[in-house]
Formats: sequence, structure tokens, C-alpha cells
Amino acid sequence: MTDPFDPTMDEHPDRHGGLRGRHLVAIAVVAAAVLGAVLWFTTRGPKEPGAPTPARVERVPEGSRTVTLYFAGADEPVLVSEPREVAVGRRIDEQLRQVVDALLAGPDDPRAFSAIPPETRLLAVMVDTDSGTVYLDFSSELVASHPGGSAAEYCTVASIVRTVGENFPEVQKVQILVDGSQIETIAGHIRADEAFYVRDWR
Repeated sequence: MTDPFDPTMDEHPDRHGGLRGRHLVAIAVVAAAVLGAVLWFTTRGPKEPGAPTPARVERVPEGSRTVTLYFAGADEPVLVSEPREVAVGRRIDEQLRQVVDALLAGPDDPRAFSAIPPETRLLAVMVDTDSGTVYLDFSSELVASHPGGSAAEYCTVASIVRTVGENFPEVQKVQILVDGSQIETIAGHIRADEAFYVRDWR
């Protein structure tokens, strides 16, 4: 028989049972939270490093285009066409520079050769949209290193003018400059002190 005055006994016999119940619930909640956290970290995997923020692009390149370049024939003084994929810019002067630089680089076809001295560089490109005239300023090697001869000079002028005219139909004339100045001739046979009409060199 239970002694109601026994100090080891609680006045409320349900108290310990209720506390134990609440403890079990709390433990279950904590265990569920821990298990959820473990599953989240293990299934999520390592965090990928964030991609760097791209720098602001001032001008988007236009990609590339297929152009036609004209070189001198290896066997006879005629022009040989060669397609070439070149990168281009937005403005016409940028596109002209890319095309003429490809011409200066020489042909891939062994049946052709460049009619422009290999040391020649394109210094500047200027465009007069009102008259449809393109000014191409070459380094002095265009004249100083030219092999001479009327056929070679013809091929030099024709390869430049036809390459520009073929790829830029809006261009009407091409003026060849050397070191920023007009020249009388490249090799003494063709006048170069005025712009060449594209239509005359097709």
C-alpha cells in the first residue's frame, strides 16, 4: 500500500509520465532536424564556384564572313581568286582592314602568289562615304620592295582594287597611298596619283 506521506512519491503520479512523453517528442523533433540537415548536405553536393561576372562588352564582334581575295597567277599574269574566312568588325573601315590584311598575308593556293611585296603593311584605312572612295595607306615597302615590270605592277593594283570591289559593292573608287601620301606610280607603268575606279578593274 502506498504511503501518502512518503516524500519520494509525487503528489501527482502522472507528472513523470508526462515529462517523459514531452522529452521523447523533443528528442524526436531534434533527431528529425539533424537527419534532414544531413540528407540536405549529402544530396546537394559540393557548391560549384560561382562564375565570374563578365566584363561589360563595349562592342559586339560581328563574327566572320567568307570573302574573295585576288592574287597573281603563278604561271601567267592573271588574277586568281581564293575564298577566305575572315573576322569582321562593325564598321566598314574595320571590315576593309580585315580583308586587306588577309590579302597581304598571301594565298593558300600554290598556283597563286601575292602581287604585293611581303614586307608591306596596311597602315590606315579611310572611307569617304559621300564619294564611295576608300583610301588605303600602305607602308613604303609597297614601292621600295616592288619587283618592277608592267605585268607585276598591273597585278599589284588589280589584286588590291578587285579584292576591295568584290567584297564591298558600295565602294566606287580605291585610292592607294604610301606612308600617308599620294604616289605617282608603284613601279613606273601605271599612274596611281588618282583613285582607281573599281569598274575599270573587274
